[in-house]
Amino acid sequence: MSIIKVAVATNSLGKSAAGHTIHRKLQAAKTHGFDGLEVAFECLEAQAATYPSLQSRKDRLLAAAEDIYKAAKSLGLELIALNPFGAYDGLKDPHDVNIRLQEAELWCQLCQVMHIDILQSSRRICAHWVLLTQRYDLRVAYEAPSWGIHSNTWQQVQKIIDLVDLPNVGHCLDTFHIASKEAGDPFSSISPIRADGYRNLQSSLDELKRIVKPENIVYFQLSDATAANPDQEGYPRRDMNQPPFMTQSRNCRIYPCEESRGGCLPVVDVAKAVFDLGYCGWVSMEVFHTDMWEKRNSVPDDWARRGMESWKKLARRCGLNSSKL
Repeated sequence: MSIIKVAVATNSLGKSAAGHTIHRKLQAAKTHGFDGLEVAFECLEAQAATYPSLQSRKDRLLAAAEDIYKAAKSLGLELIALNPFGAYDGLKDPHDVNIRLQEAELWCQLCQVMHIDILQSSRRICAHWVLLTQRYDLRVAYEAPSWGIHSNTWQQVQKIIDLVDLPNVGHCLDTFHIASKEAGDPFSSISPIRADGYRNLQSSLDELKRIVKPENIVYFQLSDATAANPDQEGYPRRDMNQPPFMTQSRNCRIYPCEESRGGCLPVVDVAKAVFDLGYCGWVSMEVFHTDMWEKRNSVPDDWARRGMESWKKLARRCGLNSSKL
């Protein structure tokens, strides 16, 4: 039986803007037993800013990518994905399209330097971009965020995957996005599950079991959430016009099996459905919370420790074979 490898997202171990460096996050991941990390572009950019002697943005990013890879390798950690590539869909001006394709190629080169083979997107897929990723031998992990305008369900992504019909394009499934979209009420702490929520979720998961093949899942992200504050009081990034699920996603996501901390979505049901398919690829603990903006030195260790504790609980509830148990 295959043993599932467990990663944690770099931006789930503290915000770079709060002074939490990528090197500190790598060490925290190693200390608490993770096998790898999902690299958030904002963390790469923060490291690139430490190379002021390099004149071009590209050179700074490539230098940062090499530094991060060497640091991860020295700790015995794998870098599994770079995310999230977006801001492509809707472009019509050929000049704008060309600029974005140049950026896409840079991301591919950064993946190459970091020995990453997964590039994640939460935007619509363009043919030029897919062909580019094929040239760099990358897999495209396509996510449907619950707050998405164009694609916000795994079913919509499945239709795109079927249309693309290429072996390097597949799902990035996320327990929060599936559970919140099908069942959640993001602003209700009293009744965080809609009246028809469990029924909707079960119907969606039954469909997933019939349609999605485990080989079409590039990797699997795990998170839950607490209820969000509709007034966004105390939130670091206030945007009163953003969709409710985005408010919850940006500020309130915690790890699965943290019910004592207010976790309120049926994310274990989603995880079990995916693992029951026979999926045994990478999982990534990916959460977003206001606490990550705090400047205390313990933030990376606090969230890495909680992430591994969460994984152990989830693995037991799902009956999985994990080297972490």
